[in-house]
Parts: sequence; C-alpha cells; structure tokens
Amino acid sequence: PEKLKRMYHRLILAMNICVMIYAITDFIGTWAMPVGTPYRIGAAGNQATCTAQGFVSTVLYLTVPYYYSSLSIYSCFAVLNSFKEEKYRHIEKWLHFGAMCISLPVAVFFAAREGINPSITVCFAGEYPFGCDQDANVPCQRGGDDLSMVFAQIYGVIYLCITLIIPPTSLLFLYVSIKKANRDRNRSVGKKKVIDEFRKAALKDISAQSGLYLLSFWSTQ
Repeated sequence: PEKLKRMYHRLILAMNICVMIYAITDFIGTWAMPVGTPYRIGAAGNQATCTAQGFVSTVLYLTVPYYYSSLSIYSCFAVLNSFKEEKYRHIEKWLHFGAMCISLPVAVFFAAREGINPSITVCFAGEYPFGCDQDANVPCQRGGDDLSMVFAQIYGVIYLCITLIIPPTSLLFLYVSIKKANRDRNRSVGKKKVIDEFRKAALKDISAQSGLYLLSFWSTQ
C-alpha cells in the first residue's frame, strides 16, 4: 500500500498489531487459567494455556508502550534530519528490534522459571498463589523467588522509562525545536523564509500527532 512506504505508518501498523493481540489476550481473560484456580470465575484452561497467555501478555505489556514511545523517537529524528526520511530510515530496524529485545528476554525468563501464573484478570508474570511473596504464611508454589522479584522490579523500571520519561523528553525537544524554528523564520528572507515556514508547520503537525498518541496512551493506563 502507498501509505506503508512511510516509516511513520509502518510504526503505527506494528503498534496496532500489538494492541490488537494484547486486546485478544485480555478478552480471553480467566478462561486461560487452570480449572479450579481459586476465586477466578470462568477458569477453564490448564497451566499450558495460562503460560501461553501470560507469555504473550508479558511481551506486549512492554511492546505496546514501546511503540508509542518509538513515535516520539521517530519525531526527534525527523526534526534533526529536516524530515528527509532517507537520512533516518536506518533507525526503523533498530526500533522494531528494540521492541523484542526489551520484552522477549523477560518473558522467556519468567516462563522458564515457572513465573507465569494466574493474576487478577489474566495470566501474567508473577507468583502463585497470587500475593504469596507478600505473605510469610502462604508459601509460593510457583515463582516468587528472589531472582524473579529482581527481574520484576527491572521490568517495572523499564515500563516507567518507556511511558513516563522518553515521550515527555521527546516532546520537550520538539517544543524547543519549534521555538528555534520561530526565531529562524523571523530572521530569514526569500526562499529560506518559505522553507522555514514549511519546517515550522511540519514541526507543529508532528508534535501534535505525538502528543495525541501519548495522551491516548496515558488515558488508557
């Protein structure tokens, strides 16, 4: 398709595919949990279905916000290269590669250590019984070991960086770039002024798009 010739639209497509799959795992919900899981209505699966659902959920829990953040990173590279995509197209493969690198190893780790188990509404990376790591009177049957807890904390830090640090920092960079473009436009004349006007308009458009995606993501968390 014509639109997929642009890196921006390919990133959007990858993000929406991840969102769709994540929504499916949420829809399956407690059905994937092992039959007889205490206090979980509708549990109709087994440990294998729970692990499969939890593995996908654990991967996409980071991948979805990562792609939202990647739009901010894309915006910064676009600005730095005057919106000439051929100059920054090489970052696309690293953005997609990064989506897997930050989430897949964590999911594999938890799956290998029996650390994907029934949570509140879906199976996810965590201990079983749920909350056993916080109660000395309830021994953990699966997961909940010290190393798993360390990985869970790292997982949480990565999530916070992706959602609360990278996007706002990128938007701040875009704001500063718009201010600079305004100063350049006021000093330029002739053809250069036309180019600076176009650059300013493009900056505003890409800032607005990044801001809207960020706002929509934060509002659903």
